[in-house]
Amino acid sequence: MKHTILLFFLLLLFIGCNELPLGEDELNVRGDFNVQEVVLERDNSLTEFNRYFTVGTSRNLMIGKNNEYESRILLDFSFPDTSYSGLDEIKLILKRNIIFDRDTVEFSVHLLSGSFDESTANWYQRTSNEWWDSAGGDFTLDSLCLVTAVHDSIVIHFNYNELEAIQAAEGIILVPQDTGFVYFNARESGVYPEFIIVKNDDETSFTLEGDCSIITGPEPFYIENWIGSGFPLRNYVKFHFDPILQDKKAIYAELTFAVTQGFAYRDTIEVGVRQLLEPFDDFNTSIGPYIALDQYDRDDTLISLDIVKHIQHLIDHPDSNFGVFVILAPENYDIARLRIQDQSHTLKVGYIDPPDER
Repeated sequence: MKHTILLFFLLLLFIGCNELPLGEDELNVRGDFNVQEVVLERDNSLTEFNRYFTVGTSRNLMIGKNNEYESRILLDFSFPDTSYSGLDEIKLILKRNIIFDRDTVEFSVHLLSGSFDESTANWYQRTSNEWWDSAGGDFTLDSLCLVTAVHDSIVIHFNYNELEAIQAAEGIILVPQDTGFVYFNARESGVYPEFIIVKNDDETSFTLEGDCSIITGPEPFYIENWIGSGFPLRNYVKFHFDPILQDKKAIYAELTFAVTQGFAYRDTIEVGVRQLLEPFDDFNTSIGPYIALDQYDRDDTLISLDIVKHIQHLIDHPDSNFGVFVILAPENYDIARLRIQDQSHTLKVGYIDPPDER
C-alpha cells in the first residue's frame, strides 16, 4: 500500500513538472496560450522583372503567343556527318505535357543560323556572352513546314533535302503563327523530343544536344503589382516593423492580398515568398530560400501565406527588414501571370511573450 501511494505522488509530481513552466518545445505544439495580434503597416510594394531570364532548365518546352507574350522553342540534335538513302521516314516527335490546357496552335519550323546554349539562351542572348543578331533568334526566313499542334504527340515529317539542311544548320526553331499556347515535355522531364529516321522498320534516334524555350513578355510599370512565371514578374513588398514585436515570439504572420486578373494554363498555381538578404535594388537582389509556398486554384481571388519565419527573423535581427519577393513558382515552369490589387497587401501577426526557460 505504501508503494502504491508513493507511486501516485511521484506520478503527480512528474505531470506537474512536465507542464510548467511552458518550454520552447511545447510552445510549438500547444494551442492553449493567449495570442495577441498586430497588423503591420505596408511600407512599399512594386513589380520587378528580368527580360534576360533563362528557362533552359524547365521541364517544359513552351510555344505560343498572345497580345503580350511570345515563346519559341529551340532544338539542337547531333547528326553523323553522312548522307542517307532508302529511308522510309524522317520525323521529329514532340510530346505534350497533358496537365496544361490544350490550345490548337499553328507553328512554323525554321533553320537556326546561330548556335545556342540551352542553360543561358533567352530572347536576346544565345549564350551567356553572345547576342542574337535579331531578338527572338536568328533563323532562315523561309520555313521548312507549317505544323498544327492538336494531339498529345506531334509528329513532324521531313524530306531528304530538309534533313540535309537540318544537318548543316545550328539547330531548328519553332515559331508560333497564331494565338494560344502549347506545352511539350523537355528532356528535363525525362520525355525527350526525338528526331528519328526509319529504314526497313529500323529506327535510329539522334542525340538531343539542347532544347529550351525563349520568351518575351510584358514590362509593367514598376509601381503596379504583378507576379508571373516564364517571363518572371516578382512582387516586392515591405512592411514597417512594429516595436511592439520586440522580444516577442511570433506564432503566425498572415500575408494576404487580392488578385484582380491574370491567366494560367494549369488548374492550380503555386505562390511562394522569399526573403531579401540585402537592401532592395532590383530583380536580382539576393534572396533566401522559400519561407512560404502553397498551391491555389488559378481562379482564386484572395491569396494568404504564412510568413511567420520572416517576422521571427526580424524579431531576432531588427536590422534585416529588407522586405520579401512574392513569386509564382517555379518561375521557369510555365507562362502565367496574376495582377495583385493595389493597396491590398495586409500582414497580420500573432505573437506571445517568449516562454520562460525551464
